[in-house]
Amino acid sequence: MTSVARVRDAGHPRRDATPVPSSHRILSRVSHLGWRLLAAGFAAVLVVFVVDALVRERGGFDYAALRSVQRMDAPGLEQLFRFASALTGSFWAVTLWAVLLGALIAARRWIDVTVMFAFPATGAVNSVIRELVGRSRPFDTTELTRVADANDWVSFPSGHVVGAVLLWGFVFVLARELRWRPVRWAVKGFAVGVIVLSGPARLWLGAHWVSDVAAGYAVGGLALTLVLAWYRAMGPEAHGIPLVRAAAVPHDDALPHAHALTSTILFRQGKVLKIYNPGYIPRLIYFAAFQAPFGYAASRTALEAAVLRRNLAGKLTEYWYGSNRVAYALGPAEVDGRLAIVSRYTDGREPTDHARAHAFLAGLADHFDEAGLPTWQVDPRQPRALGNILETPSGEYTIIDLESGLVSPLASPRAWRRAFRRGLVPIYDDVYFDTTRAYLQRESGVIRAAMGGAWLRELEDLLDAAEAKVNAWHASEPRIWSRLVRGAWCGFGIPSVPRRLRARGEAGREHADIWIEHAIAAWEADGRVSADEGSALRGQLLHPDVQAVLPHFGVHLAIGIALRFPFGAITRVTYTTTNLMVACARFGLRRTDRTAFHRSLRIHSPLVIMVAALPGFGTFSYLASGPVRSNRLLARVILDAVALKLPWHVYRRSGLQRIISRKPGSDVPGATDAAPGPA
Repeated sequence: MTSVARVRDAGHPRRDATPVPSSHRILSRVSHLGWRLLAAGFAAVLVVFVVDALVRERGGFDYAALRSVQRMDAPGLEQLFRFASALTGSFWAVTLWAVLLGALIAARRWIDVTVMFAFPATGAVNSVIRELVGRSRPFDTTELTRVADANDWVSFPSGHVVGAVLLWGFVFVLARELRWRPVRWAVKGFAVGVIVLSGPARLWLGAHWVSDVAAGYAVGGLALTLVLAWYRAMGPEAHGIPLVRAAAVPHDDALPHAHALTSTILFRQGKVLKIYNPGYIPRLIYFAAFQAPFGYAASRTALEAAVLRRNLAGKLTEYWYGSNRVAYALGPAEVDGRLAIVSRYTDGREPTDHARAHAFLAGLADHFDEAGLPTWQVDPRQPRALGNILETPSGEYTIIDLESGLVSPLASPRAWRRAFRRGLVPIYDDVYFDTTRAYLQRESGVIRAAMGGAWLRELEDLLDAAEAKVNAWHASEPRIWSRLVRGAWCGFGIPSVPRRLRARGEAGREHADIWIEHAIAAWEADGRVSADEGSALRGQLLHPDVQAVLPHFGVHLAIGIALRFPFGAITRVTYTTTNLMVACARFGLRRTDRTAFHRSLRIHSPLVIMVAALPGFGTFSYLASGPVRSNRLLARVILDAVALKLPWHVYRRSGLQRIISRKPGSDVPGATDAAPGPA
């Protein structure tokens, strides 16, 4: 695959793109992590206040804080608060929103127009929270200086404050683009003033409790953060572009060129350069589908995947039709800072016989569908499909475009079933690689006879490369809907839980066996046990009671490696307690006998749960279970290995090592050291 690094249109000087608004430049300085932390902070505050409002109607804090605000007094204060309350009320808020929306539409600022429609959606969410909480407004005139009249009943959160933060916060962002500094600072100062005054005004007038206002700031702040993060994610290049058609790119109008839905096509020296600069609607649809900027305009990986996919389809047409019927893609390129696909020039014209062309497309779509290739660009039912083929001088048809400009729901029922099973929803230029591989396996004999083994190997290599590149492209985008569909199709992993638990249990048993074997080997190497005693210890490990402990010990070892305090301790305690509760439930439901129940009690004992809560040592808590403690020599070997991990050599310096690791000559021999017994 040939890659073109950078191409300049020599016939025309580059025209500068639309200047990037300063609002975009400011927002772009905030990192993705910064937006997430800010949103998480507002969300946490909101959750706290919602829980508080659900638990109590109101408390002493609300009365005391509200009385403090209402004691405020200054000349003109009442007029100021009433002005702020009226400005953020329903009538003026809706009126100002509509005026600003109309101005943005007139200016064709489509990204800003979309942001404006997030405001009513936030209002709807706020109404849902209000109905869920159902808190009444202040009404006790004996406790308060004043209460507001002519309000609806529900109070939490404050709608005035939510609207003020969202609307005037966005006005503050837009004000950065005003060129005259006095006006810019006046608008920004006024916006900040409205936001700051909206909360105290509602409190001073007795329309809300303090927690209502605080929750309103949290809801408005969270909504504004999410809106501005999306505003930033769409990118500054989305400003000033057409609504639907592709935005202009620098080129010489005197040279051959063409325009497509999302791109400009230049014909240069036997090559075709398809430069992507889609309009706002294609960008918005793509972002809604995959939560990322338009792939072919923003991701070189996406273009590389498109190149491999197109050439894969072309190679398959060689088998179907005897010659390649897809314009060969040379690779991705960068043309004046914009991404493009470069392909070989195809000499041809528009189809003269539309019926014959439709028949060709129908047959090709059937081939594509059978082989797991995307059919949108060649489906004869697609209005623009005829524009994607050329009739060559020999009378053959060649596909010149297999890259979609829109994420479309139009696909065959079979394609939708395939997409849902693989979590590739919405559908967009997706190859179902497992279907393609199954197709090649079925057809391998015929393909090898017709095209040769070397040709088939080239096709399989191309398929592997295309799959790897597509996976990299998809992994670079959030694709929330795809992940949800994939999780729902697989039951979010719930059906595989028993299998995974069994696998982890086996892995834990192996891990524990290795750890204990090292401890026994260390005692043998130091001469603290003989070879015969070491063999006896290993034999004890094979006892069923000890074997029942090892998987759980292995799980705790894995938790100790993966998690640190306090999460490791919490996870260990939860794991052991859950096992104990399950054992009790099974015995209570008579699904296990008394012997098995007592074995579980000895393994998941309260002592094990207590030790599991300790930082560090909790990893080895199952060594305190009954089956291990009943083997005194085995318990000493294991305890010695654990105590050696104590910091500052405490184990050796305290003299405990001499006691625990002494030679077992003084131990009373018998069944206790040979097999597990009662704890």
